[in-house]
Amino acid sequence: MKKFEYKMAEIKTSLGFDWQKKIREAEARWNELGRDGWQFCMHGDGVIVFMREIEE
Repeated sequence: MKKFEYKMAEIKTSLGFDWQKKIREAEARWNELGRDGWQFCMHGDGVIVFMREIEE
């Protein structure tokens, strides 16, 4: 049976009106999580949930 672990990240955006910068920052963070094996699972109530399979 597959087993998973979960990570919850608070949705935060930097101040200002530069949406392209905010997108680049979010993309960089998500790519970092992806390289560590985390996969987007869901979002809601100001939280983004990631999951990854546990190797046993």
